[in-house]
Amino acid sequence: MKLAHYAFGEENRDNGTIVIVHGLFGQARNWTAIARRLAEKYHVVTADLRNHGRSDWDMEMTYPVMASDLAELIRDVSDKPVHLVGHSMGGKASMVLSLSKDSGLVADLVIVDIAPVRYEHDYTGYISAMRGVDFDAVTRRAEVEDALSSGVSEKGIRQFLAQNVTTDKDTGKMSWQVNIDAMAAHLADIIGWPEGEVAGSYDGDVLFISGANSHYVDPKDRDHIKSLFPKAAFTSIKGAGHWVHAEKPDAVLLTLSAFLNR
Repeated sequence: MKLAHYAFGEENRDNGTIVIVHGLFGQARNWTAIARRLAEKYHVVTADLRNHGRSDWDMEMTYPVMASDLAELIRDVSDKPVHLVGHSMGGKASMVLSLSKDSGLVADLVIVDIAPVRYEHDYTGYISAMRGVDFDAVTRRAEVEDALSSGVSEKGIRQFLAQNVTTDKDTGKMSWQVNIDAMAAHLADIIGWPEGEVAGSYDGDVLFISGANSHYVDPKDRDHIKSLFPKAAFTSIKGAGHWVHAEKPDAVLLTLSAFLNR
């Protein structure tokens, strides 16, 4: 699938291309502020994964197919291996790509607050709340946030989910821009890790950035991470949770820049 994407710093292609991939319920524009800053030196592409943002919908939503989408995008936007940055679900898709036959497309890898492991997180509450929004009864995003409150207690998460609302220009009617049905059908794949579909290891440089207040990258998993990514290095951002780039964008930018300039 061809992924919708945004490009910044086209004039800097000779310095290398950075491809940034969002997480579940996210979209490319969540990374725009950081992308614009990086584009002062690099060519930067932010992508909408399948079933998100402006990209097409498809009921298949496993990590191998998401990795294949990324491979197609990278071939389209760069004639050289890219610096690949992935957050959460996008980080898993990026790792699967780097462990695939298309690993040569990846010059190096930055993984933001996720590990190549199965999690026990349950997103069914979010999906049920999103399905419960009556778009015949709302006209503003704030009303969508209110409608989500029965199933999503955290205001920040309601705001994050409501960013996935789109408005039809002709009718003015709002709807979800994300494919909730595909997500619901593949929740086990999304929280999981395709053990049987990846093999070997990725020998390039890899940086794992985690939020100091997040529990997604557990120190007990480092041996497993190192078995797949022998050159993995680890760092954490103080005061940040899972959405590190949204909570501490300046710290993430500094960390990314240091890694790229190493």
